[in-house]
Amino acid sequence: MGFKDSDLQFLGYTIRRELNLTLICKPALPGLWDMARSTSPLGKTSSLQGRSPIRIIEPDLVVRTLMHGGLFRHITGKNFLSPARTVRELKVSAYLSLHGIPTPEILAVRILRKGVFSHIEVVSRLVPDSVDLLTWLESPCTDSGELMEKAGRIIRRIHDLGIYHADLHIKNLLLDAGRDLWVLDLDKAYRFDSLPAFLKVINLNRFLGSVKKWLKQSRIHLENGWEDSFLKGYGAT
Repeated sequence: MGFKDSDLQFLGYTIRRELNLTLICKPALPGLWDMARSTSPLGKTSSLQGRSPIRIIEPDLVVRTLMHGGLFRHITGKNFLSPARTVRELKVSAYLSLHGIPTPEILAVRILRKGVFSHIEVVSRLVPDSVDLLTWLESPCTDSGELMEKAGRIIRRIHDLGIYHADLHIKNLLLDAGRDLWVLDLDKAYRFDSLPAFLKVINLNRFLGSVKKWLKQSRIHLENGWEDSFLKGYGAT
């Protein structure tokens, strides 16, 4: 399957296999195995929005189906040649959590082999009373500058930990009821011993570009000076 069990067992996961099914799972979800043996999508359709299709396992689990992005996403869809990207996501997620970066706990991964391809679903714990930053900023608010400063601060923290989030945009930051930001969708994240400066710049431009895109379309509302607030949070001058 493209990974060794020992790669994940030290993170607290167990691995079960049966024919074309592999389930990587935390012991806290012993009943998921029977559910995973069905070829149907895990969970039920949800109104939650995300870059990938989102489903819910009641009462508090979110299921994300991995999908390709880019120019060929309509051709490749959810077909992956290996689960390497997901294994990397599990490691990065655990590393960020260990260092106090809020990111939803990944409890399980289901990998279904379809010929030479794999279909992959990731099961995470639901963050209650939360909304992505794009959705929050769609309505006028008086603290958008503060939120952008928080965004700069959390991005600086993950950079200091050597993490490059290749899909870092405004929808991949989640705002919870306590006004804290969470980092989402780490399947395109990479860990370096020390993050090179040019990757930091690419990451910052990626995030700021996503903000400016929605701002230009009048989709979101931001206070004047929001970019200065973001750079203040990041620690730039």
